[in-house]
Amino acid sequence: MKILSLFHPLFQLIAFLVGVANARMGLTRKGFTWRSHRNLGLLYYGMSTAGLIGGLLVNDSLEEAGLKLDLDFHLEVGFFIVLLFLLAAILGFLIHYRPALRRALMPIHRYLNLATLLLFVFQGVTGVSALFRSLLA
Repeated sequence: MKILSLFHPLFQLIAFLVGVANARMGLTRKGFTWRSHRNLGLLYYGMSTAGLIGGLLVNDSLEEAGLKLDLDFHLEVGFFIVLLFLLAAILGFLIHYRPALRRALMPIHRYLNLATLLLFVFQGVTGVSALFRSLLA
């Protein structure tokens, strides 16, 4: 279980870096193609969602072992991030398949995705602090 407890934050860090790379591609248009941006975005969303599921499994098994982590809002924010992913993905597809909506939807798509990256930083802080609090208790 200790291995899985370490794997979760490392996996999420990689997901975050994928998200940063995709945001860079979307904002700067360097190397941008619809297919590459979509695929990298889906990888970011998929890895992050898998990380949420992995985090739930880690937390459940730690609780079964008698270790209760005080996660603050870590879990709730994780679910909120997944909701933002869903909205941003829908907007991304609408932007691609309905070009007339691009001007109106593009800023919302960008802000939703940038919000997920900022919330990822919050997740890292709350997750690491929960681990330290449990180790020091």
